[in-house]
Amino acid sequence: MAKNDNENVTQKEFEPILYEIIEGSIESARREMEIQVERTARSSIVREQHDHRSGIFDAKGDSVTALSFASVPTPVMKKFEGNINEGDVFIYNDPYKADGGITHSGDMCITNPVHFNGEIVAYVQVFGHVQDIGGLTPGSVPLVAYEIFHEGLLIPPVKLYDKGVRNDALFDTILDNTRFIDDLQSDIDAFVNATKIGVVRVQELCERYGVDALEKTFEGLLQRCADTMFETVLPMIPDGSYEFEDFCEYVDVQPRETLKYVKLKATMTKTPTGINFDFTGTDRQIQGSLNWPANGRYYAKSLGTLFKSFAPDMLVNDGINQVVTCTLPEKTVLSPEWPAACGWRTFPLLRILDVGLGILGKASGGFVPAPSESISSYGFYGFDEDGKYFLVREITGAGSGARPFADGCDTVDVAPESKNMPAEWAESTYPLKINKLGLRIDSGGPGTFRGGLGYLKDIEFRVDGEIMIHSDRSILQPWGVKGGGAGLGSIWILNPETTEERVLPGKSDSINVKKGDVLRVLSPGGGGWGDPLDRDPEAVAVDVMRDLVSLEKAESDYGVILASNSDNGNFEVDADATEAKREDIRGSRDPLQMFDRGENFYDLVREGEIDLTSSDEDLEVVT
Repeated sequence: MAKNDNENVTQKEFEPILYEIIEGSIESARREMEIQVERTARSSIVREQHDHRSGIFDAKGDSVTALSFASVPTPVMKKFEGNINEGDVFIYNDPYKADGGITHSGDMCITNPVHFNGEIVAYVQVFGHVQDIGGLTPGSVPLVAYEIFHEGLLIPPVKLYDKGVRNDALFDTILDNTRFIDDLQSDIDAFVNATKIGVVRVQELCERYGVDALEKTFEGLLQRCADTMFETVLPMIPDGSYEFEDFCEYVDVQPRETLKYVKLKATMTKTPTGINFDFTGTDRQIQGSLNWPANGRYYAKSLGTLFKSFAPDMLVNDGINQVVTCTLPEKTVLSPEWPAACGWRTFPLLRILDVGLGILGKASGGFVPAPSESISSYGFYGFDEDGKYFLVREITGAGSGARPFADGCDTVDVAPESKNMPAEWAESTYPLKINKLGLRIDSGGPGTFRGGLGYLKDIEFRVDGEIMIHSDRSILQPWGVKGGGAGLGSIWILNPETTEERVLPGKSDSINVKKGDVLRVLSPGGGGWGDPLDRDPEAVAVDVMRDLVSLEKAESDYGVILASNSDNGNFEVDADATEAKREDIRGSRDPLQMFDRGENFYDLVREGEIDLTSSDEDLEVVT
C-alpha cells in the first residue's frame, strides 16, 4: 500500500463505519450547497444550467469532495495567513492570482473558512460562471480579446466579509462593473449563502465526532484516491511512453493571429510508481482568448478523472497528485504569461481530456470512451419588449462519446452535473421562442456502440438584438475509437430553409438579428466505439425506428438491410442480405484504425492546415 511520507491514516486503518458516515456527510453537504445555489441564483447559466461547483477542502487546502478540483482556497490561505477570522468570507476571480483554480474572469469564487474552537479545520468554496463582469462584450468572454483586461473586472483574493460584516464599498464596486446588476448580485449572494451551509455542516461533524475524526477522514479520503491509483489503475496500464495530440478550432477569430488550429500535445510516461504528462509540443500562447492559465496540480486532477475508466468508483481529489504529475513548458496555451487573454480557455480545458483519452486509448488498446464536443454556447442580448437590457446564454447539449460497453448519451452537457436549459423557462424569461427541439439524426458516430446524438434546436428571436456563437467541434469532429466512426460536428444556421439562410461561423461575436429571425443549432454527436459491423442488427433496427439512424446510414455504416413490415409499419432485419452486405463492406474497406478523426481532419492534414506530428496510423484494429 502506498503511503505519504508522514504516514497518514488510511481507510484501512481507520474505523470504517465512522469513516463512511463522515464521508457521506461531507458529500451530502456539497450537494446541499449546490442545491442552495440553484434555488437562489438568478442568471440563466448558473440557475438553470448548473455552471457552478461546490467543494470542501481540508485545513491544508486539499480537496476532499468530488468535483471540487475546479477551484482552490490556497490563494486566500497564502495572502491572508494569520489574518483569517471567524465570519470572514473571501472573493476572487483573477486567473493569474488563483493558483491554477479559477482560470477565466467569468468564474467568481467564494471561499469560507471553517472555524471550530478557534482553529481552522476546513475550507468551503463555491464558484460559478456569472452572467457578466464587464469587458468588451456582454458575457465578458469576447473572442477578439488579446489581453485579460478586455475580459472584465479582475478581483484578487480579498475579504468580501470581514468578521461577518460585508464590505459594501467592494460589493458596490463589483456590481458597478457589470451590465446585469440583479443577476450578479443574486449569484454572489447565492454563492456566499451556500458556503455558509457548508460551514455549518462541517462544524456539526466536529461537534458530533470531534476534530480528530474529521481530520483522519480527510486524510483517509486523500490516501484512498492515491491507493486506488497505485493498486488498481497503474497495474492496468503498461509501462512506457505514449503521445497524442488534438486541436482546438481557431479560425477567423483574432485578426492578430494567422493560426487557424491550436495544437495540444502530451506525452504520458507511465512507470510502476507513477504517471507524468509532458505537454511539450503544445502551441505557444496566443494573442486570442483560448489560453488556459492553470498549473500542473490542476491538470493532474483534470486528467485524473479519465482514470475512472479503469476504477469507476474512485473519487478523484488531491490525492491524485501523489501519483500523477504534469510537466508544462513556459508560454504555451496551457501555461500563458500575464496578461494573456483566457476567456475561452473552455476549449483547451476540455480538449486536453480528449488528448488524455487518446493517450490512454493507445496504452489500453482502446479501452476508453470516445470524445464528445467541447462546451459550446450561444448568447442573445439586447432590449426586451419592456426596454430592459437582457442577456441569455445557453450551453448547448451534445452527444457524449460511446463507451467500450454502451452507447453514448444523447444531448448532455459534457461538464459534470451541468444541465440543458428548460425551453419553458427560457421562453418565459427572455424574448425568444423555441420552435423545434429534437435529436439530430445520424449525428452519433457509428460503432459497435453508437455515439450519443446531438440535437436540432430552432430558436426564434422575438426582438431585434445581437447573438454570439462560441463553439468547437464544428470543423474537427469528435473522433471514434477502436474502429468507431467520428460523430458529426456542430452547424449554426440563421433562418434555415428560407431565402435568407446562411451558415454562421462556429466562433463569432456581435451578429445582428431581427425580430422573427430563427437560429438553428445542430449540435455535435459523440464518437463511436468499435467496428460498426459488429453492432447488433436488431439494435440498428431500433435506432432506425426511433429516428436516431437513417435507413441510408443503417446500410452504408452498419451494413444492415431493413425491410418494412406492412402489418405494423416497423422495420425488420433481412438477415441474409445483412450478412452479405457486411461481408461486402469488410472486403472493400481499408483496415480500421484505433482512431477515426473524420474526413475534415484528414483533409486539413493533407492541405497542410494541421500539423499532425504523432502517428495514429500504426494502430490498426484487428478484425
